[in-house]
Amino acid sequence: MKLLIANRGEIVSRIVKSCRKLDIIPCGVYSEADKNSIYVKFLYEAQNIGGLAASDSYLRMDKMVGAALQLGCDMIHPGYGFLAENPEFSEVCKRNGIIFVGPSPQVLKISGDKLRAKQVVSRIAPVLEAKEVSTQEEALKVAKEIGYPVILKAARGGGGRGLRIASSQEDISKVFESSRKESMISFASDRLFIEKYLERPRHIEVQILGDGQNIINLGERECSIQRRHQKLIEETPSPALTKEMRQRITDTATDIMKEMKYDNAGTVEFLFKDEQFYFMEINSRIQVEHPITEQVTGIDLIEQQLNIASGTGLTIKQEDVRPRGHAIECRINAEHPLTFIPFGGTIKSFVPPYDTKNVRIDTALSSGSIVPPFYDSLIAKLICFEDSRIGTIETMKRSLSMFRISGIPTTIPFHISALNDTRFMEGMYDTSFVDELTPFSLKDGEVASAILCQLPRKVKFLEKKGNSNADIWIKSRYSDSNFDQYLSNSRWLHES
Repeated sequence: MKLLIANRGEIVSRIVKSCRKLDIIPCGVYSEADKNSIYVKFLYEAQNIGGLAASDSYLRMDKMVGAALQLGCDMIHPGYGFLAENPEFSEVCKRNGIIFVGPSPQVLKISGDKLRAKQVVSRIAPVLEAKEVSTQEEALKVAKEIGYPVILKAARGGGGRGLRIASSQEDISKVFESSRKESMISFASDRLFIEKYLERPRHIEVQILGDGQNIINLGERECSIQRRHQKLIEETPSPALTKEMRQRITDTATDIMKEMKYDNAGTVEFLFKDEQFYFMEINSRIQVEHPITEQVTGIDLIEQQLNIASGTGLTIKQEDVRPRGHAIECRINAEHPLTFIPFGGTIKSFVPPYDTKNVRIDTALSSGSIVPPFYDSLIAKLICFEDSRIGTIETMKRSLSMFRISGIPTTIPFHISALNDTRFMEGMYDTSFVDELTPFSLKDGEVASAILCQLPRKVKFLEKKGNSNADIWIKSRYSDSNFDQYLSNSRWLHES
């Protein structure tokens, strides 16, 4: 059995591991920008599909199916993002005799259309009021009917792409076109809908496995720490749920997927506020954050995906799912740790934590790797797990302090600061956490040092010379009274 992985980066490396367990031959593709990437070396065979932008490479169905046929692959695993939730891609695979590792085209057509999914789910769970809009004028009318604040969303997408919050008519006028354009670029569809915006909720999702007949859940994940509606830190179990609440949300998610006759891995996402759950969407693919579920359940989700797709079916029962302990994932992105502006470039050094007990790192990078500016900024996932939440937090803090990446900025300093925040320590946070975070509230010198050690050499040099342009990005966010203390504790001051 040969499998084409129609994706790039760390998820390719992750899928390869499960392929080897099942004696499946892993093949793949790479764009012109990824031709020297490490993940390509993990593949038995790989085909250059050309292009730089995703629209010229990883979003091209014809190139993916063509590569699979040319390499003699029996299956295609889409990973996450790109074509993973595209029903047309699933249908094209089927027409060409290739097994698509994911839900059926029929399921994808429902789950991929956020409005249609809401209609199906409304018979089972509470949903927030929403309506499709095609023009700015219509958006203004619907927003007035629903009542501000509202949120604009892409009808055929997810991952925070196309999302815009509007608190007034002026906001709608400002964000409508940008939301529609981003939706078109990301999902080849400019369909939008407006939904009532729930302020300061928690974002909780439930992991599901199904084979069309049997549906089981593998517990929930807490995903409330986000920037631009994209997750930065996830943990399981959620510190917000009581035993009764957990049972209620997992049962609801299971019932939703039974109604859909869901097949393969998927996630039901909810907003949670004042002990009430509101259905948000279904993600019909493996999630970026799936490792934390694997760590607490001991179940290989990719392996289950491959078994279901190949016809073996679901090989575990609900009673086999016995989560234990606690797991946290930090998404390490190639982004400015304060502004979250993405960066591309060459990684000069990539040194993972040397203490690997109860630590997992999913990545496809090493020293000398190039991070292309054309794709998502995720470069590594750091996963820690212990018997208790407090123990997991401490292991994650230690691991982050050991993780050394230079050459490009990363979000490691943000993660250090977030895990030291009192609200995170106590589990009392919601989706507003990042906006309200004071990164240097604790261990100021450690966090400042982590930031400054990841700056390009030129910026470090300018800061040594007292150039105001070099440190303006910190001064613009943090008080001048503490700024000198941050710099005095930074390692580069002691470098020769």
